[in-house]
Amino acid sequence: MALPALLQDAMTEPFLFKASARLVDFMRQADEPGLINLAAGIPGLDALPTAALTQALQNAVSKEGSRLFAYHHPEGDHPLRELLADRLRSRGASVRGPELFTTTGCTQGLSVLLSVLVRPGDVVACEAPAYYGLLEILSEAGARILPLAVRDAGGIDLDAAEESLARWRPRCLVVCSSLSNPSGATLSEAARGRLVEICRRLGVRIIEDDIYGELEDGGAPKPLLAFDVGGETVSYVSSFSKSVAPGLRVGVCVPGTLFDQATARKTQQDLHSAVPTEVVLREFLAQGALDPHLAGLRQRNARRRTLALDAVARSFPQGSRVDAPTGGYMLWVRLPQRIDFAQARVLARRENVAFAGGDVFFSEPAAQSCVRLNCAKASEEELVRGIEILGAVLGSLGEASDR
Repeated sequence: MALPALLQDAMTEPFLFKASARLVDFMRQADEPGLINLAAGIPGLDALPTAALTQALQNAVSKEGSRLFAYHHPEGDHPLRELLADRLRSRGASVRGPELFTTTGCTQGLSVLLSVLVRPGDVVACEAPAYYGLLEILSEAGARILPLAVRDAGGIDLDAAEESLARWRPRCLVVCSSLSNPSGATLSEAARGRLVEICRRLGVRIIEDDIYGELEDGGAPKPLLAFDVGGETVSYVSSFSKSVAPGLRVGVCVPGTLFDQATARKTQQDLHSAVPTEVVLREFLAQGALDPHLAGLRQRNARRRTLALDAVARSFPQGSRVDAPTGGYMLWVRLPQRIDFAQARVLARRENVAFAGGDVFFSEPAAQSCVRLNCAKASEEELVRGIEILGAVLGSLGEASDR
C-alpha cells in the first residue's frame, strides 16, 4: 500500500538544517520510574536473555581471567570478530573477521563513518523519515541533507532516488535497510541489489544501518553488503542492542575500503570498546544462544505489535493509518490531522506517558503528523493503557484544531 507523501514536494535541493531532537533527551527517559515509555526504541527487561548472558559472563571470567580487564586490540576481540563475520557470511556477505571492527553500539559506527566521509557543507542523502539520532549527527556535522522520501512499505522510491542521487552526487547515502526506523519499511532483495548498483555507478557510498535486520519475522535478509564487491560501495553498521541486550553496547562496522581511516578515527575516540562485554557476547554466540533467543523475541514482538495495533484502532483519532511492519517492535502511525506535538508531549507526560512525535524524524516540516510507538519496553498492560491515553490526548488536540 502506497503511503501519502510526508515531505513538502517543493523541497528538491540539499539544505542545511538544525535537528529538532537530541538523543540525550530520549535516553534520559530510559530508566525513569513510573513512566510508560512509548518513545525511545528500548526493549523491556523481560525480553533480555538474562540466563544465557549470565552463563556467558561466567564463561568469560573463567576463560580470560585478568585479561578481561586489560587493554586489548583496538579493532576488537579477535574471536568475536570471526563469529560476527561468520554471521554475515551466513546472510550472503563476503566478509572476514579482519575486515570488520567492533564499536560501542551502532551509533558509534554511524558517527565514525560520517566523520570520515563528511565535511561541513557536504551533501548527505538519507531516508525521510529518518532516525532522529542520525539527523542530530548530520546536523552537528554541518551536512546539507538530501531527503529521499519513503513512499511505501518497500522503502524509498528507487526511480526518484536515482534521479536525485545522479543530480547531487552526495558524499554518502545512509539507509536503514530492514524495518527502517521509524517507518518500518524493508527493502526487497531486488531493491537492495538495484540500490547498490545505482550507487556503485554514481560513486555514492552507502552506509547501511542494519540494526533491526535480525528482528524480521522471517529471519534476517541479505544485507546491502551482500550485493557489494570489494567494499567500494557499501559500509555496514549494526549492533546487538535490539537483538540481544542494549547494555552490552557492542556493535559492528564493516567499512570496506574505508577500513584504515575508520579504525584510526574510532581508536582516537576510545582506544577500543569495552573488553568484558565483547567477550560476553563472544561466549553468548559461541554457545549457540542467539538463534533460540531470536525465535522467542520475534514471537514476543509480534504479540506486542498486535496488541498495539488493536489499541491504536480503538483509541486513536478516526482516520489514523498504520501499516503492520514485517517484524520488530515499533509502529509508525499517520494521523488524519496536524497535531501540536509540543502540547501533546506536555499533556501525555502529565499522564506519565512518553512518545515520539513524528516531527523529530524529519529534517524539514512534514506534510502530515505522525507518531512512532515503541511496543517493547512497557508491560503489555501498560502498553495498551499508554496508547489509550495518548489516543485521547491526540484526539482532543485534533478536535481543538478543527475549532
